[in-house]
Amino acid sequence: MNTRRLATTGVALVAALGLLTGCGNQDGADAPAAGGSAASVAPSSSASVAPLDELTAAALKLSEDSVRVTITSSVVNGGGLLDPRTKAIDMTLDMGSQGKVRMITLGDDAWMKISGMAGAPKKWLHMDATKLGASGQMNLMPDGDPGGAKQMIKGVTEVEKTGEHAFAGTLDYTKAKPDDKGIKALGAKAKAVPFTAKTDDQGRLIELVVDTTVLSPAAGKLKTTYTDFGAAVAPQKPPASQTQEAPAELIKAFGG
Repeated sequence: MNTRRLATTGVALVAALGLLTGCGNQDGADAPAAGGSAASVAPSSSASVAPLDELTAAALKLSEDSVRVTITSSVVNGGGLLDPRTKAIDMTLDMGSQGKVRMITLGDDAWMKISGMAGAPKKWLHMDATKLGASGQMNLMPDGDPGGAKQMIKGVTEVEKTGEHAFAGTLDYTKAKPDDKGIKALGAKAKAVPFTAKTDDQGRLIELVVDTTVLSPAAGKLKTTYTDFGAAVAPQKPPASQTQEAPAELIKAFGG
């Protein structure tokens, strides 16, 4: 097994998802973003609610039901189903030259299958999901947060309504990820990253697009969509004969 390449893949996956979701401030608190008040339910009248409060409520609603998350970017593409209530995940992500990664979690157990990478093990790699980064779940569902939308909202510094269900604003990655060394290295560029968002008629966040070209011209836009609310999420545990424990290097790459 090429553990060094596995660790490199882990680092690439964590970096891509971390930048995409803005996972940070991982104390588990639903603190208000940029001085706004965090609403627990969608507002009944958006005309009387500040855009920041409305967007925050929309992100919080993603923790209420299962959802299909689709990710499109120049770094990672793919997606799958998440259920924040049962901690169930079944996702496949294409990392380009790093290969494809399928990830399954059931409660606190996680499995990863890598394909398209020379030397990758043919079996599923089992890990303790609670040890994969400060918030666990391979940074895909921090604190019951599909795609990290709730964490991203905490980095919002400016937002305005551009339509009945449309928003535009600016994200400060240094607020969303205060302890991330990679974000700190970006300096002032990381403090003003444009984004747009959309909600549905039930007040749920259904699209988040972050324009990371201000961080790197090659980065492009990172788009996450949320669909199929309430869909069944029932991934199957890989057979024991097709499973092996993940090497320490890979777990370390995920922050474990």
